[in-house]
Amino acid sequence: MKLRSALGTVLLLAATASASAQEYSRFLSCAGQLLADGKEREAHADFALRYNNRTALIQASNILPVGEKLTYVPTPANYSMTYLLRPVGTKVLVVPAWLQTTILAFYPNLKRLNQIRMSINRQTGVMEGKLLNEQDELLGSFNMQCNSKSADEVGAPKF
Repeated sequence: MKLRSALGTVLLLAATASASAQEYSRFLSCAGQLLADGKEREAHADFALRYNNRTALIQASNILPVGEKLTYVPTPANYSMTYLLRPVGTKVLVVPAWLQTTILAFYPNLKRLNQIRMSINRQTGVMEGKLLNEQDELLGSFNMQCNSKSADEVGAPKF
């Protein structure tokens, strides 16, 4: 009886592990241009999309944070996602012990990047993105052409 319940537990754990380790189903490779501060430079980004929980993993990029997982919103026309950066310029100051006071100071830098909004057209594969500061002012933009790849085309990791 104990062997049967132990076997049942192992099978349940294996099923749970395989369900939580679901693979990404769509891979996108994007290349194009970034325009910021009046200068244009090449940009690229590779994404792995998972449909079951709407997660997009940034696999490689020279303008986006590699390894970050973003939640995307699929519509019939677009995949839309936003990457929010940490709050800007907060600093904790402790006044000498005789006052026993802590002060939180905030130093906003309006030129600093606060968020990246991007949208990929599902029909044409064109990605448009905006680099915004805390006031939603445009700091830069990028346009890329994305191509869909299968899991076989991406290739297995070498390490």
